[in-house]
Amino acid sequence: MKRLLLLLFMFALAGDFNKSYSWDSTAAKFYPLAVGNVWSYRYSYFMLFTCMPVSYYDYIVRIDSLLLKPNGKWYFKFSDGSLKRIDSATMNVYSYNGGIECLKDSLLARKNDTLLSCSSERYYIADTSAINFAGTRRAMKVQRVPSIGIFYHQLVYGLGFFYEISCEGGGRDIRLNGCIINGIQYGNILGINYINSEIPDRFSLSQNYPNPFNPITKLKFQIPKSGLVKLIVFDVLGKEVQVLVNQHLSPGTYEVDFDGSNLPSGVYYYKIETEEFAETKKMVLLK
Repeated sequence: MKRLLLLLFMFALAGDFNKSYSWDSTAAKFYPLAVGNVWSYRYSYFMLFTCMPVSYYDYIVRIDSLLLKPNGKWYFKFSDGSLKRIDSATMNVYSYNGGIECLKDSLLARKNDTLLSCSSERYYIADTSAINFAGTRRAMKVQRVPSIGIFYHQLVYGLGFFYEISCEGGGRDIRLNGCIINGIQYGNILGINYINSEIPDRFSLSQNYPNPFNPITKLKFQIPKSGLVKLIVFDVLGKEVQVLVNQHLSPGTYEVDFDGSNLPSGVYYYKIETEEFAETKKMVLLK
């Protein structure tokens, strides 16, 4: 009996070895998925028919947990609601939305390889050179879509999604400020921070702290329902100074840093807007 159990144990180990053997740890570092990892990005909007940014906001996304979906596969759940996984056999990155799994990236793809994304767009790997970030030089992979005038999607080794630009009749520019990967911080963490997942009983916008401030202050708000949230700073003339938040958020408590380094001393206003709630508060920048 003991011999049989030993044989079964050895077969189990062999099965696990074969299963893990296909996992390419080098390729996986282009998309570092682990609960607790955090990325901070700057999202810039482009003027219509140009590639010139007109406004921006900083935001943070992190991996909160692992979820088992009805297709029998485990996905990493991000704070923005997205679900992603890496297939251990193909090293393809998939997202899951509405019961459908969709190809996002192929980590084993090499320069000039052509792939078909879930949106039926064909893209190819245009560059596999290296870049400098946070004092280190790192390998990268760049995707381009021939059917779009300007489209550029970049992954960086050890950091993950690093940069994207899409410019055709307007568009966007998304670039990494910094990240925390496996407990190590690279670059700067700026933007919106999800500080409490407990569902509030009402919408609220707190007074900034400190106030007066020089040059950085914190703005905190609560939302009891999922939805599009905007948080915008204005000057005394009502001119928009900066868009701090403009994205779909889950219920919870959030905190945003506002940096007035490039602004003159004076009174400013910040306003939160959702489908069901709007409120404005005053703050003072004193240099």
